[in-house]
Amino acid sequence: MSRQEIRKQKSALRKECRSLRRRLTGEDIAAEGRDILEQLLEIEEFAAAGLIHTYVSSKENEVDTHGLIRASLNGGKRVAIPVVVKGTRRLRHAEIEGLEGLVQDAWGLLEPPADHAAWIEDTEEMDLVVVPGLIFDRRGGRLGFGGGFYDRFLESTRAFRVGLVYDCLLLDEVPMESHDARVDIVITGTGTYRTGTR
Repeated sequence: MSRQEIRKQKSALRKECRSLRRRLTGEDIAAEGRDILEQLLEIEEFAAAGLIHTYVSSKENEVDTHGLIRASLNGGKRVAIPVVVKGTRRLRHAEIEGLEGLVQDAWGLLEPPADHAAWIEDTEEMDLVVVPGLIFDRRGGRLGFGGGFYDRFLESTRAFRVGLVYDCLLLDEVPMESHDARVDIVITGTGTYRTGTR
């Protein structure tokens, strides 16, 4: 399949799966989100991690990460979150001590205020990264939102990569290009799938 065909396929899948995710009920999201968090907190890589990097769920029925952030901080772990460097396709990584004080950026993503001072410059410090995605497959394939931010970021760290996804958005196969980064484990409300990437 040509690169152009893969991109067309990705675009169609994004549209279809975004629509499906929007239709999930608040009750379904809360229940499956609790199950996903419970399974994530039980994996050995989480237990061993000192510094966790995670997106902050904030829009379009994303799998909730607020519980993960609280559990990590309460357990004595350090937490970093992504911040888009305006005008680029790069991320910076802010270390946070809680969810209080985060503000919405232009895309509706939660980030620290402009005067935030604690940044993680060395991505090799990170032990585990929760990678956002619209859909995943059991082999660690992922379809994000099309910006390529995480594909670039993941090239710079050897951290263990985790994908969180609702059962209805776990596909048999996600169309991938050579530069697309895979995750090491995919966690849904009903299962945990180690992808064999390590």
